[in-house]
Amino acid sequence: MDQDRRQFLRNSGIVLSIAVAGEVLLLSPAQARAAGLPFQLLSAQEASTLEAIAEAVVPGARKAGISQYIDKQLAASDDDALLMLKYLGVAQSDYLSFYQGGLASAAALAQSRFAKGWPELESSEVDALVAEIAGKQPGEWEGPPAAFFFFVIRSDASDVVYGTEEGFAAIGMPYMAHIAPPEPW
Repeated sequence: MDQDRRQFLRNSGIVLSIAVAGEVLLLSPAQARAAGLPFQLLSAQEASTLEAIAEAVVPGARKAGISQYIDKQLAASDDDALLMLKYLGVAQSDYLSFYQGGLASAAALAQSRFAKGWPELESSEVDALVAEIAGKQPGEWEGPPAAFFFFVIRSDASDVVYGTEEGFAAIGMPYMAHIAPPEPW
């Protein structure tokens, strides 16, 4: 099936198609973040918790627009969604509750351990919480399995940070896309 670059970018998930004032914009998640575009499904607290966790696990995830990427992917149709959950056999109807449950549990864990939200934590506190989530099921965790949540967030953050030509270059790996874009995005 032939598809033009615009269609490819829309489907790739690396570029978000966002309607603003009746006009469709094609922006990278980083551009959407820099523009301060509103979230469709995530709350501000969920987005800031997601950014803090993802940044701790994959440096550069916040700037790359992890929250904008996840939010847009949660709103996408199952055919267009590129979240790791899709490839792990999770039903699309469960995506939003997975992220919201995991983020609520992570926020509650930060409050119970340090009486702060993730964005206010010191780096040593973030490291301790990430190690706890990645390594075992915290006793008070009520969301999806903590280690599974960690795995999914790490995978999605890696996609956003390293899923472009620039990301491949940052780790010294040749970019060998099946459908190479005619120009970098």
